[in-house]
This record gives sequence, C-alpha cells and structure tokens, in this order.
Amino acid sequence: MLAMSNKDVEEHELEVARLTEQLRVVQAETEWLKTQRATLLSSLSPMRKLPNEILLRIFQQVCDENLLQCYPWLVEEDPPTSITSPVITYLPTMAISSVCSRWRALALSSPSLWAGLKLEICTTTVFQSKTLTGFADTVTRYLDRSGDWPLKISLGITGLPIGGVPSLIHLKEHAWHWKTFRYEGDFSLLGYGLLYEMCFPILGELDIPWITTSDELDLFEQCPRLHALSASWPEGPTSSVPYNQLDYLNLGQQSTITDLVQALHSCPSLKCLEAGLLINESEDADLEQGGHGTWPDVALLTIDGSSSYTMFSSFDFPSLNHLVIDGLVDWPADIFLSFVSRSSCIITTFTLRGISMSDLDLIAALRVMPALLHFELDIKYEQSENPITSHLISNLTHRDHKSTSSPLVPKLHSFHLRYQAADPFDDAAFVSMVQSRWFKPGSPLSAKMSVMGRSSIRSVVLKFTSREVNLDIYRPLRVLDAEGLRVVVDGTNGVQI
Repeated sequence: MLAMSNKDVEEHELEVARLTEQLRVVQAETEWLKTQRATLLSSLSPMRKLPNEILLRIFQQVCDENLLQCYPWLVEEDPPTSITSPVITYLPTMAISSVCSRWRALALSSPSLWAGLKLEICTTTVFQSKTLTGFADTVTRYLDRSGDWPLKISLGITGLPIGGVPSLIHLKEHAWHWKTFRYEGDFSLLGYGLLYEMCFPILGELDIPWITTSDELDLFEQCPRLHALSASWPEGPTSSVPYNQLDYLNLGQQSTITDLVQALHSCPSLKCLEAGLLINESEDADLEQGGHGTWPDVALLTIDGSSSYTMFSSFDFPSLNHLVIDGLVDWPADIFLSFVSRSSCIITTFTLRGISMSDLDLIAALRVMPALLHFELDIKYEQSENPITSHLISNLTHRDHKSTSSPLVPKLHSFHLRYQAADPFDDAAFVSMVQSRWFKPGSPLSAKMSVMGRSSIRSVVLKFTSREVNLDIYRPLRVLDAEGLRVVVDGTNGVQI
C-alpha cells in the first residue's frame, strides 16, 4: 500500500507540473494577445493617420524652445525660470522623441526641433563637479542633433565669472550657425570672457537688454546678416556693430532723446523702432528749437506712454502703419492729432495699453485713422479715465446700412479688448456693435458694404479679468461665430464663446 501511495503522489506531482506549465503557456499567450490587441487599437488611432509632414509641423510649433537649466542650482539666488512641473515638460523635443519609435525617428531626423535652446547656468567654484556633467551632456546632445540647422539661443548666467564651463565651450563651437542670440546675466559677456574674436555668419537677431559699454556690442562686429538689435544704449551707437543694415531696433526703457536721435541717424534702413525714453527737460527744449525730424521708412513704432508727448511732438513718420503705446499716463490728445496730420501716415494697426483717456479723445483719435484694420485696447485698473463707454460703443456701431456716410473706422477687421477695470460695461451695446459690423460672406449686404468702402469685422476678442460673462446677453454672438466670425468672450467664469 505504501508503494502504491508513493506512485500516486508522483503521478499527482507530474500532473500538477503539467498543468502549471500549461497555465504558464496560456498566461503568456494571453499577454501576447493583449499586446497585439493594444497594437491594433493604437493603429486605429487618428494620430496614426496623420502624415509625417503634418506631424512635423505640429512638433515644430511645440518645440520652439527647450529649457536646459543647471541642476542642482548652486547659488542662493533663484533661477530665472521656476520649475513647477517635471523637467521633461520643459524639454518638449526630448519628450516627443520618447513617445514611440515613429516619433523618435521623426525627431531624430528633424534637426530644427533641437535648435531652440534656452540655457540657464549658475557659475560657482564647484561648477566642474560631477553633479553638473549631466547638464553639459544634454546641451551637447541638443547641439549635435541640431546638425547645421540655424540655432535660436537664449543664454542666462547667474553667479561670479569663472572659466571652463564645458557647455559654453561647446556652444561657442556652434556659433557659426547661431541665428538668434539673447543674453542676460549678472555680468556682461566681457566679464564672463565669452565670444572674443568670433564670427557669426548667419546671426540675424541680437538681444542683450543691459549693455554697460559699447565694447560688449563690439563682440558682434562680424555679423554680416544682423538686421534686428535689442539693447540699451547708454553710450550711444559707438560700437562696431553694422548699424547701417538694421531694420529693427529696440532701445529698451532707459534711453534718452539723444540716444534715440543718434540711433535714427545711425540706422538709415530702420523700419521698426521700439523705445522707452527717459525724459530730460533740456533735451526736450533742444528738440523744440530744432524742429521736427522726419524718418520716412519707419513703419512700426512701439513706445511707452511717458514718452508719447515727446515722440509725437518731435518726430514725423510718414510710412508709419503700426503704432503701439504702453503706459499709465494721460493721453496727449492734441499732440497726437497734430502728429498724424503732420506725418500723413496711414495707421492700420493701433494698440493702446493702460492709457488714461476719455471716450471723446479716443473717438477723435480713431477718426484720423480711417484705414484702421486692427485695434487692440487694454483697460487697466489704474487708469484714471476709461474710454470704453456706451458713447464710444455707439460711435463704433453701424447704425444704418443704407446710409452713405462713413462710420468710425469702417474697415476694422479685428477688435481685441482686455477689460481689467472695475467700471460698468455695456454688454448689450457691445453685442449690437459687433452684430452691426458683421456682414455674412457672400451675402448681398457684404457686397454692398464692400462697394461703399466698409469691411466686415472678422475677429472679436473680449476678455474680462474681474467680472463674469452673462451668456444670455452674448448668446447672439454664437450665431455669428457659427457663420464665420471669430468670437472669443472670456470672463472669470471661463470662456463662454
């Protein structure tokens, strides 16, 4: 009986082993089927149907800039960019190349995705430590994968000047294909001993907000394609930068009238000018005695409100078509009207941010801009006067389509309003104004208005920062949005249209 029992036990153990092996095989087949099912389902995803060309266009929009920041940050001062999400979210190209084999192949075959770099570096006596080798390796990987593609470099350095930063050494080796370069640091580029005796054959845009001496700009003497410069100008245009080929100049917020005049004389090809001026009474007096300066090629002008009086009273820009004014000051109404009349300019884009003015002053300003196409207005809390009144909205409304009289800004294509004030707002009048300016494409009314020199509005953006949007009032604009008008109405309760 004992022998029979041992045999039975052996048979049972063999059966258990057989069933266990069979179970393992079935489990493995189940996992394989799950994997195959997931693969088949993923192949049905709409993303799989997108051709590579469209995917790359999407990737290029997402991967415009990759933030590479030293870790750990070895100085007490906080880094320029606060990292609030996983690091990979700030490296979109790296993230995309890690999704799947197809996306990785596309990313690796597209050097343009690796060419936008924002580098934030801290320099300390322990910079050479092994804890930061990963940063240098990542920079090198991006630079190598960018191939010959033009680079967009933004460089920020925090800390004392020291030598031998590996990532910067490799970055300098690729200076031959820098296309844009922005620098901001605790010390000048001269202080960090960077970029001496170098040539930048394709550099087109240079942005150095704080220049201490013109010698720093001399580092970019060899820039045959430089056309855009953003830099403070405390010593005037005395460096060797090729000013004569600039078509864009941003003087920053600390320039004087003298700096501006020197810049205009030194940049005969200038088409776009941005300047925030330090007002000096003696300089203003000199300008008044010297009359008006005329600069025939400037088409875009961006100034702060504090310098608007001086700019409008002292300069003429006959080709001006794009005007941006930013600042919390009172509006120089008569001076502006005189400026537009004197310059005989045709302004098609007009942006006002935080300018205190009455509705009558704004109406008067718009009346001398009959060709205006794009109007952007930002109403801030601090403004002493708010021009967005029922009277202004009424003047913007097309009252009678049968009338032959020309309404205010008859060709307006887009109206963007950011409303941060606590003052009342006439929602119903605003809706009526938009309705009166919308002519359905292809309709007889649209053709008639075109013959009369009136254009249909095409884009309306209204953003409230301190009040909710009443959907019942703005519901009629949804109909226009469905017909083709771009409408965005946003309040503290979220986007309603």
